[in-house]
Amino acid sequence: MKRFSDFISEEARALHVYDIDDTLVHPTAKIKVKNEKGEVVKTLDTHEYAKSSRTSLPKGHSYDFGEFRSAEKFSKESKPIKSMISHVRLTSASKGNKVIFNTARENLDDKKRFVGAFKQHGVNMDKVHIVRAGNIRTKESGPQKKARITSGYINKHRPKEVHMYDDDTGNLDHFLKLREKHPTVKFYAHHVQPNGSMKPYNGKDI
Repeated sequence: MKRFSDFISEEARALHVYDIDDTLVHPTAKIKVKNEKGEVVKTLDTHEYAKSSRTSLPKGHSYDFGEFRSAEKFSKESKPIKSMISHVRLTSASKGNKVIFNTARENLDDKKRFVGAFKQHGVNMDKVHIVRAGNIRTKESGPQKKARITSGYINKHRPKEVHMYDDDTGNLDHFLKLREKHPTVKFYAHHVQPNGSMKPYNGKDI
């Protein structure tokens, strides 16, 4: 298995950046909204959270991402999006490509089982590096954290082109904004649909 240093020292022709939830798999995990007493007042799926996270929670309320830290739940219940899993297998097998999974999740409670879920679907995880934006403890938004991670990989690998695959256009918008920092690199945003098909995404002003 490759060491982390191998991933950050090699140049790449193309960098491929994949979101995980609702891009590679459809998760069953939910985000809980709790009030000041710790009571659950609402549960959100990933799409509902993406919309609600752009507005402020009521005073004293907080998000609970506990279900997203369960590797068992991820492994047993997440449904693979077959066309996207096949896409990962192809890009990771192509010489000159670097592939990362850039997820908003934090560390899960069982890394081996989490990685094993992708191996079960035929993904060679020796060719993929998983980065968890949820581990970054800053006041940045999720899309901003993901973009910062991607920018770091561009600096390390110096690719000629970068592709991002995501179901959330907010993440894709911040990804495309990286063109300002990396003017010599070609950026391609791919908006992943619920059925696994992809549409080119040109972004909007943010």
